[in-house]
Amino acid sequence: MLRTRLATAAVALPLLIWVIVWNPGASFVWLIGIAALVGVSEFCTMAFPSDLWDRGFGMASGALLLSAMLIPTQERFAMALSKIVIAGLVLALARKDDLRHGVDALGLTLLGSLYAAFLLPHYVWMHVLPDPVTPGVQPGGWRWVILTVVIAMSGDVGGYFGGRWFGRHKLMPSVSPGKTVEGTSMAVVANLLGTAASKLVFFPTLSWLEVVGLGLAVGCLAQVGDLCESMLKRAFGAKDSGWMIPGHGGVLDRIDSLVFPAPLVYYYARFFFGH
Repeated sequence: MLRTRLATAAVALPLLIWVIVWNPGASFVWLIGIAALVGVSEFCTMAFPSDLWDRGFGMASGALLLSAMLIPTQERFAMALSKIVIAGLVLALARKDDLRHGVDALGLTLLGSLYAAFLLPHYVWMHVLPDPVTPGVQPGGWRWVILTVVIAMSGDVGGYFGGRWFGRHKLMPSVSPGKTVEGTSMAVVANLLGTAASKLVFFPTLSWLEVVGLGLAVGCLAQVGDLCESMLKRAFGAKDSGWMIPGHGGVLDRIDSLVFPAPLVYYYARFFFGH
């Protein structure tokens, strides 16, 4: 398993960095869009394993919301969300013999759409922000994207090896049996080291106070996101969200630590990082 994970990372990481930094042919937008669509599909497959109708409506809702996020305007997003809510309630009403199931299905559809198709596209918004190091260069938000990915993935690596080498005390065994308190502690250390390395390599304008603050905030959200994705799998009775990534399972299994930090870093960069 470890060898498969390392082989997958050796191929995927250089390609990911190339796409984030240079974005040839708007490939970064396509990457996020495809990841979000697959994530919605995986969620709906777990949530509605035997109901093709609910699964189809959930995937269609996710695609509609994703299109509104990738071409962002307030009106487009409001229109997409209102269509999903109204259509979902009408479909629930049509299930006159099982109204509770219809309402529950709409709730799961909204959760899956918001989880993958609303949160993840914040990386696209982040990517088109002005360059925080070279004022006037736009877009240049790839630095924020790289920073977020480095912090989250550093925590993943630190938590994995920390838990493997030193793990003794289970963190939340009913949710994620493999996670330990020791692994979580090592993940926080790795988050801070990853943030510091990012500052030194490509983000010199980031202050050391911001290194600590963002490292802790993004790292904590990444770990909570990981636990929440595990919670969803346990709730749905699934071992993995999918099978697409060797050694990791599905797309949601790989990006679970990246989903929650995206809005935090985007809104921080947008409103509080002055350049």
